[in-house]
Amino acid sequence: MPIEVFRPKKDDVLKCVARFDDLNATDKGLPDQAVEGCYRTFRNVIGFQQPEGEESFSPIGDDAKPIISHMKPGFGMAYVSARPGQGVMMHTHDTNETFVVMEGTWMFEWEGDAGDDHVILVEQDVVSFPPGMQRRFECISARDGKDEGMILGVIGGDTPSAEFSPESIERLRAEGAWPEAAE
Repeated sequence: MPIEVFRPKKDDVLKCVARFDDLNATDKGLPDQAVEGCYRTFRNVIGFQQPEGEESFSPIGDDAKPIISHMKPGFGMAYVSARPGQGVMMHTHDTNETFVVMEGTWMFEWEGDAGDDHVILVEQDVVSFPPGMQRRFECISARDGKDEGMILGVIGGDTPSAEFSPESIERLRAEGAWPEAAE
């Protein structure tokens, strides 16, 4: 069956453009962003609507609304920037999560069959995690002359869900950062 072709107005196409300088940025929105070692900034491009469920979170949180918000593309895309030593706590998703290192050097860690393991990636490297795998990331170093590294994250689904590992939830509770609504 052929793909139906249409010819949009320019204004309709411009609604599909997200200029980096116009992206909504937030350093809040997820419980671990208030905890040392997890400070980071999200810039939501497209997707990432809040899923349902008391202990489920949007991978971006609700504080950074996507610039391209009028369509359901079947995936979410956002930039994540962080200073060296900062990242995210161990968590999992119900869909695929893929990262492209844009600037700096990043560690991607996962819980494997023989314990925690990791890989170090540099600019233009890619890692793709399947659903249900506990994982985390951390900026190791920024590009020369910069304070932060940056990755581009792409997650499948229109309302992907993220859940923190039991150990992460325990640490969030100890830090007073776990939301009472998730209890």
